[in-house]
Amino acid sequence: MKKFVFAAVGAVVVLASAAPAGAQVFTPTFQAPTGGSDIGLYISDFGDLAIEGIARRSTGGYDLGLRLGIAEDAVLLGLDTRSPLQLAGTAPLDLALTFGGQAALGDVSAFGAQVGLSVGHTFAAPDLSITPYIHPRASFFFGDALDDGFHPQADVGVDVGFNRNLVLRFGANLADEGADWGLGLSLRR
Repeated sequence: MKKFVFAAVGAVVVLASAAPAGAQVFTPTFQAPTGGSDIGLYISDFGDLAIEGIARRSTGGYDLGLRLGIAEDAVLLGLDTRSPLQLAGTAPLDLALTFGGQAALGDVSAFGAQVGLSVGHTFAAPDLSITPYIHPRASFFFGDALDDGFHPQADVGVDVGFNRNLVLRFGANLADEGADWGLGLSLRR
């Protein structure tokens, strides 16, 4: 299993190294509709490669997340929240309302905020879970090298959980703005 995970990470990094550079604010959200506390390390194609640490803490009916990373000549800072929704008639879909903000501070600075709805479902076996999801969002950007204002965005993603503690996450952007892909590994607490 470890060889598969390392091979998958390596393949994505090699394939994505040809991605075009550009000034982008939002790295993938990695927000499946299921909540929980975790800490992880993520890479994405924020121009070259961005590296972020994301820590989320589940408190009651929502998760609060903190993001810190680097990309090209910028420091990435972010805050997000995810609130799983318990609505009658949505089964078998899992839903979560999301909010977030991210800043890229450096030679070129940019800021953004977003609100979205994550929709997916978890397929579970004893030592494996797979959660595919789509995460459409309304985003607002402003700053250097960006078209200020409203930008619709959406990610598709999948969380693959191993032995209840380790989660491999993949996200792909469907919009023109933002990182095209992201891959991460997190540890559930």
